[in-house]
Amino acid sequence: MGEPAIPVAYGVPIAATAYDNVTPTAPLATDLRTATTMNGGRSSRVLLPTRPIEPLSESVFQTLAEQGFTRGLAEALLKNKIAFPLKIWIVDNSGSMNHHDGHRFIETKRREDIRLVECSRWAEMQQTVDYHAQMAALLQSPTVFRLLNDPGRLCGPQQFSIAESDDVSHDLAVAQSTILNTSPSGVTPLTEHLQEIRQNIQDLLPQLRQDGSKVVVVIATDGTPTDSQGRQSATTEQEFVAALKGLEGLPVWVVVRLCTDDEAVVKYWNDLDGQLELSLEVLDDFVSEAEEVHEHNKWLNYGLPLHRMREMGFHHRLFDLLDERPLSKDELRDFCRILLGDGKMDGVPDPQAHWDDFVAAISAIVQKESKQWNPVTKRVEPWIDIKRLKRDYGKGLLRYLW
Repeated sequence: MGEPAIPVAYGVPIAATAYDNVTPTAPLATDLRTATTMNGGRSSRVLLPTRPIEPLSESVFQTLAEQGFTRGLAEALLKNKIAFPLKIWIVDNSGSMNHHDGHRFIETKRREDIRLVECSRWAEMQQTVDYHAQMAALLQSPTVFRLLNDPGRLCGPQQFSIAESDDVSHDLAVAQSTILNTSPSGVTPLTEHLQEIRQNIQDLLPQLRQDGSKVVVVIATDGTPTDSQGRQSATTEQEFVAALKGLEGLPVWVVVRLCTDDEAVVKYWNDLDGQLELSLEVLDDFVSEAEEVHEHNKWLNYGLPLHRMREMGFHHRLFDLLDERPLSKDELRDFCRILLGDGKMDGVPDPQAHWDDFVAAISAIVQKESKQWNPVTKRVEPWIDIKRLKRDYGKGLLRYLW
């Protein structure tokens, strides 16, 4: 008997549940009312959702499970949706996205056999946006995508959204068709887009503060900002930094999703992170992020669902710490609660008082979870390496630090 299929959060179509899955092969006859109408056709006003947030249905839980998400991670997505009722993506479709240093996932006959292949940066971006558009439709999570440059009327609108209207199937069809048919060209006017988003969030500020909620802003790009003529200069950089600083103090969580291997670009964004008093996370590609996590927390299999969650703006202090330092025992317990779910963690002993019993309980739970492809070892493995967990926390320095 062959090995069972291992579900993985691919950037390929998610099975239809809460919406009718659409895989368009040609441009749609776009309803021009969904097209952009402000700022020279670049953007339209975004409103906070007014529909009540409902619990996830069992069919949605099942679809997420097929994508590799544990029950705990699925529950965490719902909590994040409540805390961040709106997501806004800036999608870089500038000419530099034609460079061929991107990476995308492909399915094989054995779904557990993950393949990462080289591709253009734009192909990586297309797969990423398509995945998150489908996920937004599945979760009924209002998400706006803004292309940096107008893709042209035949391709679709420069700004499109998921779950802002009641017709999620149509929203998804427009999004998939637009991203499929767009070809990268033009410059990188990140500053202008950030300024418009800031103004929009300012308009939403009273409601955001009343609800205690925030907006996720995802900047998916391969480079640094330019002016309208494609020029980079000290003035352009200063204006961009000022635009980012304009978000300081606002209820936002900013994620920078880089689509490049260019070390200078990666360094630019990481250095920028240190200059801002802003809640900001810079994400590299899946494998690079997994290697950073492995450096500090070798017991964790950084499965693709974790990376996809970070891409879409999932925000939790423990996720931020994974690639910064080893988790303490208390933090380890809390992370396992997010990963495995409150229900499964109820009754699990405290690791500070009963370490061996804690490990035994976690081991029993993890054995029942679907395995994930480990980008560090290049093998299909459990979410948690129990032997490594015992080695890191049961003996030596970590035991005495926490």
